[in-house]
Amino acid sequence: MAMRSPLPFLLAVCVACAASPTPAPPPVGYSVALTPPPAPSPPAPSAPPLPVASAPVATAADTHDAAPPTPTCPEGQVWVPPTSAEGFVMGKGIKGEHRVVLTHGFCMDANEVSVRQYTQCIEAGACKEPWRGDPWSTFPAKLDHPVNMVSWTKSHAYCAWAGERLPTEAEWEWAATGPDQTRYPWGDEPEPSCDYVDYTKFGAPKWAAGADVGCGGGGPSPVGSHPKGDKVWPGGAIHDLAGNVWEWVEDSFMPYASDAVTDPVLRQESAVHGLRGGGWNRSYAAMVITYRGAAHYSYQVPALGFRCVRGEPLATPSPTHQ
Repeated sequence: MAMRSPLPFLLAVCVACAASPTPAPPPVGYSVALTPPPAPSPPAPSAPPLPVASAPVATAADTHDAAPPTPTCPEGQVWVPPTSAEGFVMGKGIKGEHRVVLTHGFCMDANEVSVRQYTQCIEAGACKEPWRGDPWSTFPAKLDHPVNMVSWTKSHAYCAWAGERLPTEAEWEWAATGPDQTRYPWGDEPEPSCDYVDYTKFGAPKWAAGADVGCGGGGPSPVGSHPKGDKVWPGGAIHDLAGNVWEWVEDSFMPYASDAVTDPVLRQESAVHGLRGGGWNRSYAAMVITYRGAAHYSYQVPALGFRCVRGEPLATPSPTHQ
């Protein structure tokens, strides 16, 4: 609270004279009346004090519970706050579920990275072209679709060029489930449908994993086409966290440990990285937030893309896979 400016004080100096026939000489610098002062008037009756409205006093609980203002993210990104001190349960309901605390918030791309965005990185000389050898490749023609057929290293290079990075697996899951720990990004119900996600209810057949399936036929939908399936945070909505294309995460893929962890990023001597979110050719089971996938870092398929985050630097460096 700002301090009030000090008010000027008015100093009244009163000099009393003894009743003596010969007045004492006055001190230097003061003057005295040569005639006695008039008798003081009786004091006027004072009015009762007016009530003063006092400002409410914030208690420690108020300060702790007050939500901080939502930081401003760059256009096209949504602020995801840190977890509470208790964290959230990662992998809730599956083997290895464990408690995770994230001490820093981050800005996450509202959409999966589009062909239009990725093309800018290619034109800047910072990114390699996606593989085009598939009938459902979105590059270069489908500018508003998520870029697919991109490896972990290509995805990583794009995020670095944009001044961002891939999300950790814990960041991705927290962004998708939030403090309510919902089953799907949009809530615990309804069950997935083409109103909410681009998926294939019972999955593509194993002999034709990239077949003409999904809600719009083969290949993903334009980014943000299923707003009913959004995860909504106070700072905005994040689209397509379930379905459309799988999304690369930063971490190496490994089984969960059951110990509680803070700001985890999984590293091991492995060429396999995690995938999250499911794709247009996957079943309703893959739309559950806790569903995990994994692939070799060089994997490039039509149901795989990525999104980036802008957040704190990671405690350990990314593998180079050279």
